[in-house]
Amino acid sequence: MNAQEFTNLYSKRKIDDVLTPFEGETGFSLVRFYPEGTQYEKDGRRMFMKVAIIDRGFFYEVNMTKPEKRGETTRYILTDGDKYKKRVTNFICDVESGEFKFNEDLKKIIHAKTKKEFSLNAFVDILATNHLSDRLFWKRKLNSVVSRFLTLFFWLADRHYERMEVSLDRYRMKRDGKTVVEEKKNIEPFFKYFYISKNVLFAALLLTFPTALFFGRLWPYGDFSVSNPTIVLLFFLVLFVCEKFSIWLYEKIKEFFVQEEHVFNKREQNFIEKLHSYQDRNKFNLKI
Repeated sequence: MNAQEFTNLYSKRKIDDVLTPFEGETGFSLVRFYPEGTQYEKDGRRMFMKVAIIDRGFFYEVNMTKPEKRGETTRYILTDGDKYKKRVTNFICDVESGEFKFNEDLKKIIHAKTKKEFSLNAFVDILATNHLSDRLFWKRKLNSVVSRFLTLFFWLADRHYERMEVSLDRYRMKRDGKTVVEEKKNIEPFFKYFYISKNVLFAALLLTFPTALFFGRLWPYGDFSVSNPTIVLLFFLVLFVCEKFSIWLYEKIKEFFVQEEHVFNKREQNFIEKLHSYQDRNKFNLKI
């Protein structure tokens, strides 16, 4: 089956704008109008779909686009539509999952899990329906929580976390084969025996002083003052814990930027790498 034969299985509708068979691949692209009266339609936005049979399986993709005319040609610029109160969902299939397959004999698209059969027109309608619903609403909320956690972890290590910025830094370091340069630690002379990030120390003191003021009255082991050896020991215990936490966190962030590859024993991603990668995974199954 060639691209034109596959495209002929789809019957163009009034809501469709441009239907274009691919060259060299079995598939087509479809530009469709948004429902009449929606803000997307008023702003001239379009749905841009791709449906194809490729070597690895059945492929589909849906995006919001902003058409731009240049002379006699029209370019379709992809956009995420994040300026709209009611979001749409741009998505691309995970071909490896095999969620849908095309049966060339039946000329139908088969849903692997339920074995339901869909015509090409019905499948395009499924894509449009999923695109028009905000399928990533809760994922965005979770991404926001994850980003705040990572911002906190980096801040505790006296660093800054900006997702795009650290992604580019990480890419450049791996591409160029660079290692993390050891930074000079700005440690106050009193704490020269402890390797503690400034912000970890600040956070520890911020928690310790209010706790000491509140529980000092309830302290059962002698006077609650610096003359009490137990209090002094607890203070240095806090410094010791802060040091261990600072070293641990520094190493995790170092691994995040330069991941060492071992031929026989590949290191697993640490929690910072997993949280960072989680924000880019927007996988979901289509509602049919």
